[in-house]
Amino acid sequence: MRQFSQRVFQCLVVAAFLFIAAADAQAQLGKLKSKLPGGGGGSGSNAELDSILSTIDGARVKFAYARITLSLADDVIRRQALRNSAKKSTGGQIEKDKKEIEALDKSIAEKRKLLAELGRQSGSSKYDENTEKQVVFQLKADEEQRSEKNALVEQEVKDKETNEKSLSKDDRDHYGKLSKLLFSAAIQEKAAIETAKEVQPRAQSAASNLKDDPTAMAGSQPKRLNSGIKNLNEIITEGPKHASTMADVAKHMAKIGGIDLTDTKFQAVVVTDEKEVPTDW
Repeated sequence: MRQFSQRVFQCLVVAAFLFIAAADAQAQLGKLKSKLPGGGGGSGSNAELDSILSTIDGARVKFAYARITLSLADDVIRRQALRNSAKKSTGGQIEKDKKEIEALDKSIAEKRKLLAELGRQSGSSKYDENTEKQVVFQLKADEEQRSEKNALVEQEVKDKETNEKSLSKDDRDHYGKLSKLLFSAAIQEKAAIETAKEVQPRAQSAASNLKDDPTAMAGSQPKRLNSGIKNLNEIITEGPKHASTMADVAKHMAKIGGIDLTDTKFQAVVVTDEKEVPTDW
């Protein structure tokens, strides 16, 4: 009986020792994770990861705002070009132009709403999933007709710039309003590029930590982070050229509209209401 009691006591001592050792190791691991972006070390690390994801979303919203703004402006100019050409067309071409104009009317209405929604979201640094799907859909449609669309738009702007003195006051005003919209969007895109460059190292560090410990993040966070890093790369690589193109187009339209975008009184404005988008020509 005495020997049995001793063995039980020894087993309890060993079990207690193993429990203490395991708890200490877990505590040390928790401290290590808490120091790493994306680590699972409590509210501090979760806050850091939430901050990274929120910052990425903020950059993505601004980038999408710029892309949709240029696409919208292209549609407006293209519609105006077709209206002008329809006056000189005959027969079947008139019917074709009419159908294209109707399609552009629909596209412009959709993009006005989408742009206003992106403008509202740009102030909250939250990119709504449904809004993102709409942006992808619109930009994909643009991609399929890019070459034809760009040629028509460039020719229309060039013609108006050459004959600006013969334009009506309303036409000049519309071009001026579009130039302000585009120039403001170019500023938004530049801000998105700078944000993307700043947050990219933090996001990459968090992703690296995720590889070391796949359980460090919960739910959809790993997927959002990996997707966000791809978005950052797109903004950083494609953003500068797109922003430059948009600013250049804005300057040409500003010349037609008699607007000085370098004036210190000019203030960039992000539209949050579709009524603020100048498309009623």
